[in-house]
Amino acid sequence: MDGGLQDLAYFGIPTFCKFPHTRDPRGADVAVVGVPQDQTVLNRPGARYGPRAIRLASQLYGSEYDADLGFYDIELGRHILEGTRLIDYGDVAILPTLTDLNMQAVTRAISEILDGGALPLTLGGDHSIVFPVVRAFEGERLDVVHFDTHLDFTDDYADLGLKFSHGNPIKRISELENVDRITQVGARGLTTPRSVHEEALRAGSSIITASDAIAKGHEWVLEKVPAAENVYVTVDIDVLDPAVAPGTGTPEPGGLSYRLLADILAGLPDKGRVVGFDIVEVNPLYDTSELTSHVAARLALDFLGAIFAAR
Repeated sequence: MDGGLQDLAYFGIPTFCKFPHTRDPRGADVAVVGVPQDQTVLNRPGARYGPRAIRLASQLYGSEYDADLGFYDIELGRHILEGTRLIDYGDVAILPTLTDLNMQAVTRAISEILDGGALPLTLGGDHSIVFPVVRAFEGERLDVVHFDTHLDFTDDYADLGLKFSHGNPIKRISELENVDRITQVGARGLTTPRSVHEEALRAGSSIITASDAIAKGHEWVLEKVPAAENVYVTVDIDVLDPAVAPGTGTPEPGGLSYRLLADILAGLPDKGRVVGFDIVEVNPLYDTSELTSHVAARLALDFLGAIFAAR
């Protein structure tokens, strides 16, 4: 009886998709790790609750998970993640106001996952966490594909020395010696100053606006993404339209649909080996019917399925 109850969405310990929890990534293909931080947000706080909300939403899919077969995707007509070993690594312990210490902890956790041979799937948390995640890939050449309403390329705010916030992780990533090309998809709205736009272009970023992506489609977007040996992907959930993902700190109208983003993600493994990805800025305090958390959980599974199908 208990075995059947464990399959129900509302029953059991809510790890991501009911994957087993362990801090030992050895032997795993994927390790899901949460970073519950929102201390660097410049608008609405609450993203620290994102990892927990995404895990809770993922129980819907976890109730259909088979450790051997993975998940059956009726649209694809096949199982995804068949034979893939997936774990929930748990959360990085975040201490409020201690930004540098927290970033060190994030880098250390991702390094442990990489050393164990697993692909890290990081759940945020605000977007600042992505810099210490990418920093853990030191010595490995990376291209970065960044989905976001905002370019996150501000160097500093009002010359106050605010170098690490959710408004500048891509700027900080661009300064890492092992990072090559950066492609930014979904930019739109009135909250990116011209100076930040120009700074991203000077740094060599390829910028695809939301309006272009929507009008020209996923195949056109994928043509604009250069082929690379290794690719890291960062997804700010506000790249989606607020009608699809209202639960985020800085929403802007006119974003991508779930289907468009899922189709672009599905094609990225053809551009290079995806070595890790994150989904950040889910803010359940502003979510409607847990919609944003559910979309985030589904996108994570869609993308994992595409990554391991390509491998």
